Amino acid sequence: MCEDCLVDYTRCVHVTADATDAYRQAMRLCALMEHRGEEAELLTLLESVDEVRRMAAALPNSRFVHRPYPGARPSCGADGCEPDVPVMDDRELEAHLPLEMSARFAPGTAEDRVIAALGDSGNAVFLVWPGRWPDRPEHGLHGFRHDAVQVAFRGDHSDPALPSGRHAVHVHVSKESGHRGVEYLAAQAGVHP
Repeated sequence: MCEDCLVDYTRCVHVTADATDAYRQAMRLCALMEHRGEEAELLTLLESVDEVRRMAAALPNSRFVHRPYPGARPSCGADGCEPDVPVMDDRELEAHLPLEMSARFAPGTAEDRVIAALGDSGNAVFLVWPGRWPDRPEHGLHGFRHDAVQVAFRGDHSDPALPSGRHAVHVHVSKESGHRGVEYLAAQAGVHP
């Protein structure tokens, strides 16, 4: 998860069983941003070879990091490593699971491929679009450098790190904006929980 994105107030504004709907609602919110970041970010933890292959195909320039579970015999060193996923066969890849995956890409260039690569099961996949909300103090909204929209694909709305069959759209605002600012944004975008 983007550490900077979580320093302030975050609230779930939409939950759905349809990944495409979650993405569509996220884009409606992003359209309200005064300034959108030049890069979106994907973060997830992959635990199967099939899932790694699907996600690597969707975002070929991703970073994969293996961090062994505590007490496990590490396959590439106690602190982990960055395996070269595209050149590994399935057996080699299996020895490096789980893998943390992260990627940065221009908004609007890879989201459809990511949604297609989700599959039916696995851990939550986070997409974050940073930006800055406009200042609308009369509606409780105050733009801040860590504003963002996030979708937790297969992430529960109460704890996005817990996998679920639902997809949750979250809005990140300043502490000053809080609940009132989020409600204003959701109403402007026509997004409802």
